[in-house]
Amino acid sequence: MTNVDVMAFGAHPDDIEITCGGTLIKLVDAGYSVAMVDMVRGEMGTRGTVETREKEAAKAAEIIGAVARENLGLEDANLHTSKESKNRVVEVVRKYRPRLVFIPYYDDRHPDHYHASEIAYEGTFLAGLTRYETGQESYRPPKILYYMSWYEFDPTFIVDITEQFERKMEAIYAYSTQFKPEDNFYKKTRLTSREYNWGIRHRMGYYGSKIGKKYGEGFLIKGKMEVKNPLDVKFSTF
Repeated sequence: MTNVDVMAFGAHPDDIEITCGGTLIKLVDAGYSVAMVDMVRGEMGTRGTVETREKEAAKAAEIIGAVARENLGLEDANLHTSKESKNRVVEVVRKYRPRLVFIPYYDDRHPDHYHASEIAYEGTFLAGLTRYETGQESYRPPKILYYMSWYEFDPTFIVDITEQFERKMEAIYAYSTQFKPEDNFYKKTRLTSREYNWGIRHRMGYYGSKIGKKYGEGFLIKGKMEVKNPLDVKFSTF
């Protein structure tokens, strides 16, 4: 596998699509390569099975245009920072050597989400240690971005995903067992409600409105962002 430009980590299959799927599609549209990494298989989900979730994840990755999708096979509903979990992140980071990594925001209502953030950050850091042995060459990605899940934050910047919005929604609804209310084999959940669909769309609309666009996704960085020429930066004062 050659090096990829971008890697996105999510706790469960479908987390990446919901949170930063539009931005990943936009990067693919611009010619960048994207790899997606899920930490668990979703075995604790109310709807679907591990097998159906795997097929849905593959379909969603195809819609996004990802060159690869990996699953770390950690335990659903029991994600935690451990030597094993961090080691799996180290291995996948060294395998693909991304220039930019997306990880979940470190504060969230779902324990798997904030633990996924910790695991991804710590594993990505450890991947750069020469003496951390996995049989691979050490490598640390130079850039990490946080995406928002349940809890919001004040974004460092917002990406216009208006052109990618419909494909993002298609990728989300590739998880038919999780989101489509007409699938009556499983009992209804919050994810299959019209309100949840409304919430996804309106959050993107809200952040898009902040930059004068129809739809947007917000991201956070730790540290400061360099600007070489203020005239090249798009922002609104009023």
